[in-house]
Amino acid sequence: MEQIKPAATDPRWGQEHREHKAQAIRRTLQLHTGHELADVVWMDIGCGSGGIAAAIAPHVRRMIGVDPEPWVRWQNFGAQHANLEFHVGSYRDLENLLGGDSIDVVICNQVYEHVDDPDALLASIHRVLKDDGVCYFAGPNLLWPIEPHVFWPFVHWLPRRFAQRAMHLLGSRRANELDAWSWSYWRLVRAFRRAGFACRAAIRARVQAQAMLGGSSVVRVVASLPLALYTATTPITPAFVFVLRKAGVTAE
Repeated sequence: MEQIKPAATDPRWGQEHREHKAQAIRRTLQLHTGHELADVVWMDIGCGSGGIAAAIAPHVRRMIGVDPEPWVRWQNFGAQHANLEFHVGSYRDLENLLGGDSIDVVICNQVYEHVDDPDALLASIHRVLKDDGVCYFAGPNLLWPIEPHVFWPFVHWLPRRFAQRAMHLLGSRRANELDAWSWSYWRLVRAFRRAGFACRAAIRARVQAQAMLGGSSVVRVVASLPLALYTATTPITPAFVFVLRKAGVTAE
């Protein structure tokens, strides 16, 4: 692992429930692809302090975490798992860091809304994935009325500076955390296709994974709903889960 000076212990959203989320991601991909995806190379882009990468590492051949800044926990996680490594770098550095066609599974969880160019993020993921590689892609939906980072209604539909000023005037201490830019279902699907991915919504598989991991009775009921209902409501759900499969060359 690189010799780095860690910047912080955890991101502002914390380390809570990382183990559970990691196993839900892993099981979602198993359900959706029909494969264990164990004896392969995984990468978590935008891995933060590394909790999800560390939780998945014991179940796969090799796990790589990449984040724009280093984190204190990387040292401990790397010492605990011989097959786990972390790298400092942006999504634009992936091919230089890892090489092209080198990764079997990419996790891109709650990342696209924080980068300056989601199209470039998808193109970078496409380049590092092996042929027929898959990407677990999750993030917020622009059309959902509650902004998921500050939990205020409608502010993500307004001009950013205006929304932040309004939050300050109304006494919010979280106005500066309004820094994400989410997209609609249709815009994301177009971006996936431009990047050369075949995409399938995987919300149902994600809910089923949650139920398998001991979800509540409500979760189990929701997991049993028909696929047609999930398909019909995907564009208006609070957040998206897609499984992307590398399907061709990136469009010019």
